Amino acid sequence: MPYTMRQRSLGVPVPSLEIVLGTLAWTVGSAALGSGFSTVLIALGLFLTAYLWIVRRRNRAMAVTLHPERKRRMQRLIVVGVAGLVLLPSILGLAGWGELATPLSAALVGMLLIQASAVLEERSLVATGGLVLLIAAFGGFLALTWTGQGTGSSVPVIGMGCGLVLWVAAMRRLGILEDLARRFDLRIPGLK
Repeated sequence: MPYTMRQRSLGVPVPSLEIVLGTLAWTVGSAALGSGFSTVLIALGLFLTAYLWIVRRRNRAMAVTLHPERKRRMQRLIVVGVAGLVLLPSILGLAGWGELATPLSAALVGMLLIQASAVLEERSLVATGGLVLLIAAFGGFLALTWTGQGTGSSVPVIGMGCGLVLWVAAMRRLGILEDLARRFDLRIPGLK
């Protein structure tokens, strides 16, 4: 019996993971910018999320039903991710390293995406997780070296950068990038 089976209307469409994580990252990053401009960016992010969610619901052919063992592994990854995102900032704040809360949270998400690629049999999650890790490393560098601003300098970079990477990954997997490339006669590497 294969570990994953692609069927028309069973299971959860896989790009949901990227859409939800992208929305969360974009909201955190935009909220750190300030009151006026951040509201506009959050609204744009929610509009894009709604569009991606509508496309995902129409594209039921991407539904994946996982073998029970893989489903348990995926649930463990989600529990570890949620617990890490909730507990990591608090623990780092108590230890006096609060400026590293956002970079390390993003790094956790990147590592979990790489691990989820084996569970979901989706190699593109390795590239997505790797890009999230690179953005987290750059944000950690900014958080530790930026004088005067502290965590305010790295949170928008990490949040908005990771949000864009995750949304582009979702668009590629939903076929939106292929449609745009065909419509505007563009050559995008990795697309047919």
